Amino acid sequence: MKGQRPTEKPPGSDLLLSQRLEALLANNESGDRVTVNQLLVRTEGRGLYLVIIFLCLPFVLPIAPPGTSGVLGTIIMFLAARLALSLPPRVPRYVGDKPLPAHLQRRILGSGVKLLRFLEKWVRPRHTQWLAWPMAHSANALLIAFLALLLALPLPVPLTNMLPSYAIILLAASMMEEDGRMIWWGYLMSLVVVMFFGALTAIVLFSPKYYERLVHWW
Repeated sequence: MKGQRPTEKPPGSDLLLSQRLEALLANNESGDRVTVNQLLVRTEGRGLYLVIIFLCLPFVLPIAPPGTSGVLGTIIMFLAARLALSLPPRVPRYVGDKPLPAHLQRRILGSGVKLLRFLEKWVRPRHTQWLAWPMAHSANALLIAFLALLLALPLPVPLTNMLPSYAIILLAASMMEEDGRMIWWGYLMSLVVVMFFGALTAIVLFSPKYYERLVHWW
């Protein structure tokens, strides 16, 4: 309509996933460590999904940094719950203002960026209308929160960090880009995660000796 201002895109919305991530950390080349609340401020409107992806990247390899899944998984779960309730993205200061360890940033810029470069070849905006429905939006956010809970569990078993992180990344990237095709891969990966943890629970309950061997082997 004549006289109306065109809709402006959020800054950086045309960047690829890996480029957005590198831009987030660009201001920290001096050695200052980034915090979760800083990430939420820098990413502005569409940043919550990117921050969730960011927090999953340390776990994309089978061997996760020790002592990090509980903290980062809890933060993801908190953010996803607020997303499900349509609340502003926010993390309590005693957690959100705490700098992330330097080794996590190095890991993210290494294996994490490589994963995003692969993923961005397949995820693209398809503007799937049903993803914007309030019920679908809340359900997907709650699914991310549930997967984050599994990620946060302190289990000394291989793949218990990696599998939930991949499912969360697929779901968050699909929601961010409104990709109604890729999100089905996220659902499939979520099913794999549930089956894996279900099998692990059955082993603990019915074959504790086998579970002990598995932990000892790892």
